[in-house]
Amino acid sequence: MELDKPISIAVILFIILVLSFYLVMPKYEEFQGLLTELGRKEAEFIGKDAYFIEVTRVHKELMLYKDNLEKIDIALPKKFSLATVLNFINKKSSENGIIMQGISVGKGNAVGTDTGVREIDLSLQLFGSYTSLEKFINILENSARLIEGEHISFSIATPTIENPVPQQSYPISLQLKVYSY
Repeated sequence: MELDKPISIAVILFIILVLSFYLVMPKYEEFQGLLTELGRKEAEFIGKDAYFIEVTRVHKELMLYKDNLEKIDIALPKKFSLATVLNFINKKSSENGIIMQGISVGKGNAVGTDTGVREIDLSLQLFGSYTSLEKFINILENSARLIEGEHISFSIATPTIENPVPQQSYPISLQLKVYSY
């Protein structure tokens, strides 16, 4: 049994074609899928690279304003500590010749509905001179912390025959609002 050469060549070519279709095509499709995935990953990488370059640029720009940002953090701290505020007030009052006799802390209230800012009322009982009080209030106003004076009152005793010299120091009542997040 002898096969005809053209028929055997045609059969062999047909078998090669069928085998390549079933063996090579799946690998080719897998290769195309991998190329598509590679392109998607490259685009994702380029996007992330651009994002990190932008974040680095913004970070460097923010570092130029580092001192101002720290002042904002001091002015409106995220975690409010009454001890640090009272320590600050006590330190500044004693530096200016004012004696702190008493402190009462009111309830913290939210300022607005969506701001997240809270205000805490403080009532201070102080003793000192008018010039010391003026310096103390100036320091509170110029401090980085957001402290707002609400009410101040003091009483001066009128000179009498027994004590004709006017009083140099007197009791002072000062009410403040301190703000925080």
